[in-house]
Amino acid sequence: MSEKEIKIDKIESKKQRIGELIAKREEYVNNGETDKEIEVLRELRILFKSIFGVESEENIKVLTELGNSLKYIGKFKEAIRLLARAEKIIIKKYGENSMPFVTCNANMAEVYRTMKNYDKVEEKYFKAIKTYKKNDFRNSYVFAGICNNLGLFYEEKGHYQDSINWQKRSLEVLKDSRDRDSEIQSAVVLSNMVKSYIKLEDEELAEITMNETSEILKREMGEYNTLYLNILNNWANVYFENKNYKKSLELLEKCEKLCRIMLGTENKNYGDILKRLKIVKKEVDKKKIERYVWKNQVIKKIKN
Repeated sequence: MSEKEIKIDKIESKKQRIGELIAKREEYVNNGETDKEIEVLRELRILFKSIFGVESEENIKVLTELGNSLKYIGKFKEAIRLLARAEKIIIKKYGENSMPFVTCNANMAEVYRTMKNYDKVEEKYFKAIKTYKKNDFRNSYVFAGICNNLGLFYEEKGHYQDSINWQKRSLEVLKDSRDRDSEIQSAVVLSNMVKSYIKLEDEELAEITMNETSEILKREMGEYNTLYLNILNNWANVYFENKNYKKSLELLEKCEKLCRIMLGTENKNYGDILKRLKIVKKEVDKKKIERYVWKNQVIKKIKN
C-alpha cells in the first residue's frame, strides 16, 4: 500500500469514527448524560481539526457545542476560552458583521448567564443584537432565541416586565417566521412568560398564556410529549413558589397522568412527581385547616 493510500485509509477511518461519535452524542443528549456527551465532543474536536482544519466550519461548530455543554457542569473558564477561540476564527473568516459572530456572542452570553455574570450577559447580547440589526439579517430563528433568552435573563434578575417585553418581541419575530418549528418555539416562549405574569400577580394573563401554550403543543405535538410534561412541571414549581398550592396541585396531577402514560410508574421522574404531589397536598390540607380555624374564630367573635 502506497503512502497516499495509507493516508486516504486513515482519513476514511477517522470519518467512520466521527459517524460513530455523532450517533453516541445523540444518545447521550437524549439520556441527559452531559459528562459522556462532553467526552465525545472532545474527541470530535481533535478529529475535526485533523480532517477539516482549524478554520473549518466543523471546528467552529464543535468548539461552540463543547463550550455550550461545559457550562452545564460548571466548567465556565474552559467554556469561555473555547467560545473565544471560535469567535477569533469567525472574525478572521467571516468578520464581525456576520451571522456566525452574532451566534457566537449569543452563546457566550448564555455561559455568562449561567455564571450569573450579569454585566457580561448584557454586553454580549446587545453586541449580538447590534450586529444583527446593523446588517439587516433575516435569520429570524436566531434573533427570536436571543430575545427569548434575554427575557429569561431579566426574569432571573426579577425584572419581570422587561422579561415579558423581550419575550413578546421573540413572539413577533416567530410570527413572521417561515421556520418549520416556529409554532413550537412560540409555545416555549409563551410558557416562559407565565412565571413573570405570576410574579406580577396577573393571574388572568398567566392563565390565558398557559392555555395558549397548551393548545399549540397539543395541536403540533399531541398531548403526550416530554416538552409539555416539562412545561407543566415548571408551572407547578412557579405556583408552589408563589404559595398557590391549589394551582400547583392541579398542574402536578396533570404531570402525574402524562408521566404515568408516557414513561411508566417505574421511571425516576414519576417517582419525583409523586413525592412533590405529597408535599403539595400537605400544603393544601394545611391551608384548609387554617381557613377552617380562621372561620371558626370569626364566628366565635361574632357570637360573643
